[in-house]
Amino acid sequence: MKIYDLLWKRAEDKNGKARWEKVGVLMDKDDGKKSVKIDLVPASGWDGWLVVAERKPKDTISEQHTAPLDEGEIPF
Repeated sequence: MKIYDLLWKRAEDKNGKARWEKVGVLMDKDDGKKSVKIDLVPASGWDGWLVVAERKPKDTISEQHTAPLDEGEIPF
């Protein structure tokens, strides 16, 4: 199964760079079927279009926090 993120273009900054927000996922199953899970529907300024983008792997906690932890330190 392959998972894709569903994104909508929320806004553009003053330099014209798009700001994207994830609104759900599309699952492409091994049997050829596709499923869509919508987590939220944009309410204001949405033109009805969503972008399907291949999901990028998330960093693990060990990669994000490279310094050793002090006793009692909470890593967030």
